[in-house]
Amino acid sequence: MSKEKRNVTAELRAVDDSRTIEGYALVFDTESTGISSFTESIDRRALDGVLERSDVICWLDHNPARGALARSRQGSGSLTLSVDDHGLKYRFEAPATALGDEVLEGIRRGDICASSFCFTVRKDEWERRSDGTYHRTIKAFDQLFDVSPVYHPAYDATDVAIAQRGLDDYIAAESRSEETEATEEDPQESTTSTDEPTEETRQSEDVEASAADETPSEHDESRSNDNNHNTEPMNKKKKFSLLRAINDVVNNRQFDDTTQEVVAEGRAAFAGIGQSAAGQIVLPVSEARAGGDAPAAGDPAANAILATVATQGKEAVATEKLNILGPLRSAMVLSRAGATYLTGLVGDIAIPVYSGSNVGWKGEVVSADSGKGSFREVTLKPKRLTAFIDISKQFLIQDSVGAEELLRSDIIAALAEKLESTILGNEAATDVKPAGIFAGVTADTAAIKFADVVDLEAKLEEANVTGSLTYIASPKAKAQLRKTAKDTGSGRFVMEGNEVEGISVLTSSAVTANGLALADWRELIIGQWGGLDLTVDTITKAAEGMVRIVINAYFDAKVRRPAAIATKVLKA
Repeated sequence: MSKEKRNVTAELRAVDDSRTIEGYALVFDTESTGISSFTESIDRRALDGVLERSDVICWLDHNPARGALARSRQGSGSLTLSVDDHGLKYRFEAPATALGDEVLEGIRRGDICASSFCFTVRKDEWERRSDGTYHRTIKAFDQLFDVSPVYHPAYDATDVAIAQRGLDDYIAAESRSEETEATEEDPQESTTSTDEPTEETRQSEDVEASAADETPSEHDESRSNDNNHNTEPMNKKKKFSLLRAINDVVNNRQFDDTTQEVVAEGRAAFAGIGQSAAGQIVLPVSEARAGGDAPAAGDPAANAILATVATQGKEAVATEKLNILGPLRSAMVLSRAGATYLTGLVGDIAIPVYSGSNVGWKGEVVSADSGKGSFREVTLKPKRLTAFIDISKQFLIQDSVGAEELLRSDIIAALAEKLESTILGNEAATDVKPAGIFAGVTADTAAIKFADVVDLEAKLEEANVTGSLTYIASPKAKAQLRKTAKDTGSGRFVMEGNEVEGISVLTSSAVTANGLALADWRELIIGQWGGLDLTVDTITKAAEGMVRIVINAYFDAKVRRPAAIATKVLKA
């Protein structure tokens, strides 16, 4: 059962001066627009019981890489969903993040003026109208996956492809019915028999023709696979499914051949870094571009070095396995700021740091000092990062591509949150955890002034930090910058339009409270080792009908040149 998307141009608005956003994700009994081959409407009973079994996330433009705006798990959470006579209404508080600010401002300006929703259908009906056009009525949804404010309410070809197949089947069945009727009216046209077929024969032929034309859906195939792992043809190899692997663990089933191969490669990745994986599911996560193509400008992967380091300094392009690290980087504000990633590492890695040349003035006949600069090393060592997510047993029985994507996005979000909150935090380094960039920074005792941000820039300039600079701020620090006047009389503020004196400001709730950092973020090195070690815990949350997935991965992070980052903790 494959996902579909539809757009709605119903009301979408920000409520008064608050951060509350509300709109309609879908409307009932209203014919769709923008679909060329048919029209479509939604029955008023189509959502009965659906919200109670759905895990719905509010994205911007259906893009999980940007982060979530709100979420409703089986009807409860930060995303409020309600059904009225008009349709499905959604409401949420825009989070105090860069994404939340973007959506709120976009709606107020009218740049974001429509909504979209993603779903699967349990039951629909088709009809040909008197003017020859076709109409689809969605009688019952199966699952609702997300609702999204969107900039451009336009359909991709894939958005209606699933429904188009249903229309093609309906037209084919209609044609067969017309042919049968024509044969009944004129028996001489039949080349197989001169006798009029009985009603029972016609029904049998229709069933056989329908079965011959029918292609098993992804939904049906997946259910067959889950119920019996050993009945597939030997020459058909299944694509790896993390959701199916978790179900196998929960139901004490043996992994299929594909899953066993993936887990074996994952365990080999951990063995390569001298670590043993304790979880039931172990995933290799190294990545490479198909054909060796370089990532495009602006792609977070442009700041990544794909390497398998058997000895320090040796680099080789890794084999593409599972697409985990790409979305992980995309989910991190540090990636957007330009941090450098080293992936697929083996063993400790020492990164040389050059301090610059020693140059001076000398007399004509006096020997010159050595022009060589000094070197030191920054060493990264694998440190275990642990996070977890809880998923409902109801969610586990889903078998769509969307459910698989949602599960992976939840794992990625959990890792990104844990990793960034450590790097952008204020705790000192230990043997098992990297230092936060705000470690040892005491909070200011006076309110921030324009001169303070000028001093931050000057500090980096004096250290000869000449790369591209970006601010990363906590939501509260950003609010202070936006409310602090540059001077008296001009009406200008320190931060305007997400910039401070032309320097971009990114926001993350992972930043220590009231924290503000200005840096050439390329000097922040984030290393990754091994793969993902997943433990499926069926006990801890069993009473709540949940399964806990404990995620273990190995990362480290260090600043290559400490002078490249200037930090402040603003007065609360």
